[in-house]
Amino acid sequence: MTSLNWIVFRDVYFKIVLSIIAVIAAMLLLQNSLNNLKLRALVAEATSSKLQITASTIESAIVRAEGLGLAMDEMAGLQNLLDRERARDAGIVEIEVVSAIGVPVATSGSILRDSADPNYEERLDKEREQALRRIFGTLDKTTVFDAGLHLYTGRIIYNSSNAVMGAIILITPTELYMRGANKSLDLMTNAYLIIFVSIAILLIPFIILQFSGVGQVYRALDPGAITTKQNPEYLPNSAKNIMVAVNAGQEAYTGVIAELDQIVTTESGSKRALKSAKTGEAS
Repeated sequence: MTSLNWIVFRDVYFKIVLSIIAVIAAMLLLQNSLNNLKLRALVAEATSSKLQITASTIESAIVRAEGLGLAMDEMAGLQNLLDRERARDAGIVEIEVVSAIGVPVATSGSILRDSADPNYEERLDKEREQALRRIFGTLDKTTVFDAGLHLYTGRIIYNSSNAVMGAIILITPTELYMRGANKSLDLMTNAYLIIFVSIAILLIPFIILQFSGVGQVYRALDPGAITTKQNPEYLPNSAKNIMVAVNAGQEAYTGVIAELDQIVTTESGSKRALKSAKTGEAS
């Protein structure tokens, strides 16, 4: 019976299992992608929050000098301050102080150029333009901009009259702060793969078990299967009850047909006798 059920429902099992596995795989893949994006954003926010401490120190020095009547480009110790703050954090590759229109006032460090990529300079210029638009185009005092290759952390500087005096931009490579996060992403991906494989392994026997009753009913109602030499004692009680009901119905149907044939035969004989009698009287 098991082999017959498997042959009959093989395509059904295959399509159902394949559809469920495809849906589960799509859900796990989507969940993993969303987790990757969320983790990247969280790590970027955490890195930017740490860099904001350095930006706040630089801002305090600039605001104090502005209170004494000195503009940013008139601060004699601004360059030394930027170099000192950059040296404290090896993750910062460049610190830049710009005016309110984005013109560089002081810069410490520089982004390493990739000589193997001919479009690297153009890509960096586009990143900087996007970062400046993001920093000066928002009302927030602090800004985080993930440009892909680098993370830009911006902090607006206000003067004593609460007008925008400029901004501080700190740049750190993305691969530097994502190095630890990538390990977590790999572990998360492996966990999703284990979940997918476990579900796929447990799903096949579960589907077969759930549809075993349908296979038994199909076998019980199949005339070809019923007339075989298969021992009915091996059938489950539900299948036996169905077979008994089917046999009883067949017997009742056969009895009714026989009675109808007998009634038709008797009625036909009576009509012929009546017709003969009428013909004799007419003669």
